[in-house]
Amino acid sequence: MKIGVPKENRPLEKRVVLQPEELKGIARHHEVVVEEGAGLGVGILDAQYEAAGCRIAPKEKVYAADLVVRIKEPLPSEVRLMKPGSIMMSMMHLRCEPELEANLIRQKVIAVPLENIKDPFGRRLVEAVMESGRIGMEFGFKLWGKDPAKAHVKIMGYGNMFRGALQAAARRLARVEVLNKRQFAQMERHLPGTDILVDAVNRPYRRQVKKEPPFVTRAMLKLLKPGSVIIDLVSNPEGHAPVETMKPTFLKDPYYIVDGIYHSSLWGWPAMDPVPISKRYSMQIAPFVKAIADKGLDHAPEAVKKAVIRTDKGERVV
Repeated sequence: MKIGVPKENRPLEKRVVLQPEELKGIARHHEVVVEEGAGLGVGILDAQYEAAGCRIAPKEKVYAADLVVRIKEPLPSEVRLMKPGSIMMSMMHLRCEPELEANLIRQKVIAVPLENIKDPFGRRLVEAVMESGRIGMEFGFKLWGKDPAKAHVKIMGYGNMFRGALQAAARRLARVEVLNKRQFAQMERHLPGTDILVDAVNRPYRRQVKKEPPFVTRAMLKLLKPGSVIIDLVSNPEGHAPVETMKPTFLKDPYYIVDGIYHSSLWGWPAMDPVPISKRYSMQIAPFVKAIADKGLDHAPEAVKKAVIRTDKGERVV
């Protein structure tokens, strides 16, 4: 099988999905083409990929592979470079990306969303969830710009992202409160005195619902002191976040200000810590890539087969 490892496409994105060490065993039996400069952001030279048995190639040849593996969702122009029946393996979040879904269907490309690869207990096997919480919390302290030990942090929700944020705040000796579902309906009581509000609520995005009611409205921002910070760890599509004024942000412009309050909802928090996160993803993803290349998608591990969306046959996310 021919496997393509492209360069990530977002401005300032430094990560790479697969590294030479993990590709050595795969490249012994399969053709692996890596886009020129794909690993430079994390200090990996093209020569290191070549030493592992890979071939350096331009974007067009990488996307012409049977299996293309990347971290973030591809652009429409990149999907158009793929051949019908080939496989795209990346983070996709297709419920939030109807245009990407339509492009995959149009090009007859099979989708394997990395976030859908889970163990029998429903836990993601390709993830940096706690790291996302840690990185988001650390960025919140940076925006606040004062001694973290003097910060009053309130965290909405208590999943895996919450744990990462909680640990980061505790290490900085911040005062932390955790808000549960019952308290979400009374946020006007919990916002006063909050220096950093962290939204870790995993609110399932539903296409058929035009807008979810927010827990924190724009009018409530006046309850926060100017210079306070709101961090959204989940990065819901605009109009669906628990904070009415929140929208996804990106590395190029990671935050914005509304009514004197800092807002940040990075679409991919792990991108702020590219070196260890790239290695983590490479180690998690390589065994699945090898299994698909060795045995084909129909004989891949059960976790992979359950993740597949046959967009090549017009299948859509429900």
